[in-house]
Formats: sequence, C-alpha cells, structure tokens
Amino acid sequence: MNPIWGHVAGVVTVLLMLIFIGIWIWAWRKRHKKVFDYMAKLPLQDDDPDADVYTLQTRSKEEPR
Repeated sequence: MNPIWGHVAGVVTVLLMLIFIGIWIWAWRKRHKKVFDYMAKLPLQDDDPDADVYTLQTRSKEEPR
C-alpha cells in the first residue's frame, strides 16, 4: 500500500473531528437553546399552523435583549 494513503487518512480523520467539534459547539450555544427547546416539544403539541420555528425565530429577533 502506498504510504501517502496513511497521511491522507490521517488528514481526513482530523478534519472530520474538527467538523464534529465545530457542530457540537454551534449546537450548544446559548442562543440556540430557545429554538431547540421548542423543537423538542413539537411532537407533543397539537397541530398549530401559527407555531413554527420561523415564527419563533422572527419573534425572538424582535424582542429587546
């Protein structure tokens, strides 16, 4: 086997780990908590056409911080 493939596999592994850590940090940011909590409760709610993630995000942007 060509030794270059070992280096390529190592680089790909490191890149995938960095991508995973980046997504993990993005998901755990405080500003995502409200939206993720809302989405976690969606399966338990009745169908309400006015309650969607887009509406929640729009309303949260309009509120003063």
